[in-house]
Amino acid sequence: MLAERGLRPTRIVGTSMGAIIGAALAAGRTPDEIESGSRRFSLYRLVGRGARFALFDPRPLLEALARDLGDPLIEDMPTPLGITTFDLVAGRPRLVTSGRLIDALEVSIAVPLFFPPRRDADGVWCDAGPWEGIPVSLARAWDPDLPVVGVLADVPKPAFLASRMGSSVLRATSRRLGTGSTADALTARRFLALLAARWADPVVDEPPDVLIVPRLGRTNALNFARSRATVAAGESETRAVLDALGEVPMRAAARA
Repeated sequence: MLAERGLRPTRIVGTSMGAIIGAALAAGRTPDEIESGSRRFSLYRLVGRGARFALFDPRPLLEALARDLGDPLIEDMPTPLGITTFDLVAGRPRLVTSGRLIDALEVSIAVPLFFPPRRDADGVWCDAGPWEGIPVSLARAWDPDLPVVGVLADVPKPAFLASRMGSSVLRATSRRLGTGSTADALTARRFLALLAARWADPVVDEPPDVLIVPRLGRTNALNFARSRATVAAGESETRAVLDALGEVPMRAAARA
């Protein structure tokens, strides 16, 4: 939809699944190619079972992405790409803009209990989505002169969690889970604490210049075999946003 109007991102910043889509766009894949490719595989069949401290092993998925995208270095990709991750030890995010693409994707999709966080000398790294649903602050820190177009593909927050009582429960849960110094507190417990805190408070703290929120309803965004409904919802919402804005300068950093 953006390309149809002659709009292309100058930089792309992605979080979790958005990092995978963003990587494909930065590698030169068209939206149609990404949609077509997504229908050829099942995420649930690609992930292995029995990873340490997690239900699934992401290596089969990462190997498939490496084969498809050519396993490049991020700094060599046609469009500048930033991939977000979050350090559970220091409680801080990081924008990865160099190094092996597959390594960056591994830490961006690492949802504790589902995919294992990756530990290195600098921290314990996981999905940064609960910290900031759309990585607006990281995109602006990377280049403050570019407008940011944010796309949030997520299910609506349940009404109870948006209530005062629901928020209080989640904040209390976050404080309780976040205590302790054992290995599990540095991984699954800290991530759950972060997730509870983000459910309690607004997901998008720093608004982008342009916000696109596809109305997915009950559509499962991870069921790629039915991605046409998700794509249609995204196109419809993007068209409505662009029509409402009219002519917008779009030398933009975008979150896929």
